[in-house]
Amino acid sequence: MRALATISLVLTAAFASPASAPAQTAASGLTLIDAAGRHPIATVTLGDQELISLADLAAVFRLDVAEDSRTRSMTVTSAGRRLILTAEQPLASVDGRLVSLDGPVRRAGGEWFVPFDFIPRALAPLHGEATELRRPSRLIVVGDVRVPRVVARYQARGAGGRLTLDVSPETPYAVAEEPGRLTIRFEASAVDVGPLPPASGDTVRAIAADDVLPGLAIDLGPAYGSHRVDATTVGATARVVIDLEPAAAAGTATAGTAAAPADTRLPAGNSGADLLRARGSRPQFRTVVIDPGHGGTDAGARGMAGTLEKDVTFAVAQRLRVALEGRLGVRVVLTRTRDERVPLDQRAAIANNNQANLFISLHANASRSEWPTGAEVFHLSIDEYGDEAREIADRAGTFLRVADGGQREIDMVPWEMAQARYLERSALFAGVVEDELGRRIPMNLRPRRQAPFRVLAGANMPAVLIEMGFLSNPEQEVQLTDPDFQASIVEALVASVLRFRDYVERTPALPAGGAAGAGDRQPGGGNAVAPDRR
Repeated sequence: MRALATISLVLTAAFASPASAPAQTAASGLTLIDAAGRHPIATVTLGDQELISLADLAAVFRLDVAEDSRTRSMTVTSAGRRLILTAEQPLASVDGRLVSLDGPVRRAGGEWFVPFDFIPRALAPLHGEATELRRPSRLIVVGDVRVPRVVARYQARGAGGRLTLDVSPETPYAVAEEPGRLTIRFEASAVDVGPLPPASGDTVRAIAADDVLPGLAIDLGPAYGSHRVDATTVGATARVVIDLEPAAAAGTATAGTAAAPADTRLPAGNSGADLLRARGSRPQFRTVVIDPGHGGTDAGARGMAGTLEKDVTFAVAQRLRVALEGRLGVRVVLTRTRDERVPLDQRAAIANNNQANLFISLHANASRSEWPTGAEVFHLSIDEYGDEAREIADRAGTFLRVADGGQREIDMVPWEMAQARYLERSALFAGVVEDELGRRIPMNLRPRRQAPFRVLAGANMPAVLIEMGFLSNPEQEVQLTDPDFQASIVEALVASVLRFRDYVERTPALPAGGAAGAGDRQPGGGNAVAPDRR
């Protein structure tokens, strides 16, 4: 779409004097959205018909127009193509092909006016770019721009409320809390928002569309305490649920929120004094590091159609970053932000230096055979390291006082042994990821496995490696590049992080190294894992 330009049009040989022209009434207008931004398009009402000025459309679409007073017609040309209109006729001729319109073309006060459906039926074929008229929302969408439809519903829930958004097609978004308001910003050129529900009270004052974001803004009242965000995907539509809680209920999960499911066999933790040495505080889950596998000269696996592992992992990592930041409010760090090669140890070092609470390494698998398929989740096992790792996992570190009056554990261990302190929690998180992925995408016959991956060995926090599928399988190669399939992976990982974060923040702080103790085991001594899928 070309940028908006101001064009002066001189239309000659009026068919009627202003005195005999039908009465014109200004209407509310339309909004045209293209790659250059938003442009208002004026409309008028002639009789009982709302029409668009052809001169305005010519200015926006850079059309050449010429009027023929003898035949009472207007010729419109663009890029060598020609369209002919005849006054008072509900027809347009586009390169010799007749197109019917909802109403007649009108000429009044020296100007030409066309009905709304002139845009998709006649102008779009002439102009050559995708052009969509969304009559209910009074939008004209032109070219390759993203303008999702958003249908909003609001339900009061005690002193708080629940805002449900159906977004079609699914579009990345971010939820941010600002002084006095909550914003939902979509990664789009604009948002097609339907009628917004009324909301009032001391927790939520109002809900309004914000074209600048673009997205929605929730005006918060003095009683607002917190919010929770959950999302599911059905086909091409995403359902985003935002629960808004009053201050008195902040931190208390409400029915239907995104707290850990009741059937999740996550351990309840241990409130013993041995787990409260770090000031007795509960841990805060703040940072997730996402590792898009491979990059630069290291392309990783390659599919038969040429798909590269490094491209798949980076695409999913970017989507996951937006989802985690927007929905959970956590800080997300990528081990690479462009197509570059990052050494394995440096990837773990990035997570360690950012004091990450979780490390997720994304990969795509390959096999000599075409038949293997499905996702796999890997974590390290203490068996890979033997007695030395067992000793590191079990020992307590040395605690030093720090400036704020608290304590910090200092414990020197070899780089390749850093993961030894987190093996049980890594296994726990791997089980949750296996569970969530299995609800959404095909899994391998061996969905959760242990392997001595170097990129995990140096991570000083719970860490997993995910093989999202097999590029060597032609059908799965197509899936791995499909935005909907990638979105399903992201949804699974967001749900996994949410469940794991909820567990971590409900569990008293471990010794600063994070070693699993008695509280990380279920009654009876068995390791806690996510429930088996049945």
